[in-house]
Amino acid sequence: MAVFKSELTWSFSRDRLFRDCPRAYYYHYYASWGGWEASAPELSRKAYLLRNMQNLDTWIGDVIHQVIKWVLENRIEGKAILPDEALNKTKQTLLKTWEQSRSKAWMNNAKHNLNLFEHYYNREPSREELSIRLAKAQRSIANFYGCGLLESLETLSSESFLKIDELDSFSFEGVKVFAVPDFALKSSIYTLYDWKTGKPSDKDVLQLSCYGLYAYEKWSVQADSLKIIPVYLAEEVVSLIGVKALEIEEVRKYIRGSIDEMKACLIEVASNKADIGKMPKTQETWRCKNCKFQEICL
Repeated sequence: MAVFKSELTWSFSRDRLFRDCPRAYYYHYYASWGGWEASAPELSRKAYLLRNMQNLDTWIGDVIHQVIKWVLENRIEGKAILPDEALNKTKQTLLKTWEQSRSKAWMNNAKHNLNLFEHYYNREPSREELSIRLAKAQRSIANFYGCGLLESLETLSSESFLKIDELDSFSFEGVKVFAVPDFALKSSIYTLYDWKTGKPSDKDVLQLSCYGLYAYEKWSVQADSLKIIPVYLAEEVVSLIGVKALEIEEVRKYIRGSIDEMKACLIEVASNKADIGKMPKTQETWRCKNCKFQEICL
């Protein structure tokens, strides 16, 4: 059986949580460590349970990503999934995972059963809220089919498909950096697609630029041979327009600074032992109302 070792790693999502609330970052990455073990301390088990929680919007986004991955993987195998099939799978996945959360199946397996924030904290969504989310999921899948991407893949061989929503990593100055490109493709140039189920954000360029560094480290792709496309699936009009990524050195500088700040919160870097005293609660208290760790936040 593999032995898991706690180590400092970096990802865009980890950096974002660190900046949003250092205390939530502590609960997510440190207090929860080992919480999957039956013999773990109560705080670790609770933090692990809460770490795996999703809210309505992240749940919807996750299901959309799952369905698109399924469609693309079938495309590699030479099977075309029709829009109605994809829409039906979306609906069935939503119903299945909703029932997991409602029935508290996560009490037996927190990692593989949905635990909705709204169920756990007794904030049952209204029918109207659920209808809005369902419509968003259906619109996103329909827009994926309508944006023209699948048609552009028809003449490509399976070797052109590099990554489909698969966790990957590379080493950055001794620290493992994680990246999850939603879809990486190689034809005349390299193209990275990122499915967005929310509204455009100023943070998107930084995230996509980190994917640019990933492509450089993984495949030695230069900026002029790489196109990065955020696809805002829930928008009324969906386009496949690339963004201008930050320069590689600027991205490296950002990641380096972020890692240094994370290291400054550790008692010992080698063992990745954290000091909760150096990870205070956010001053932006409006975040607390929707924080998954509010039950244990002291």
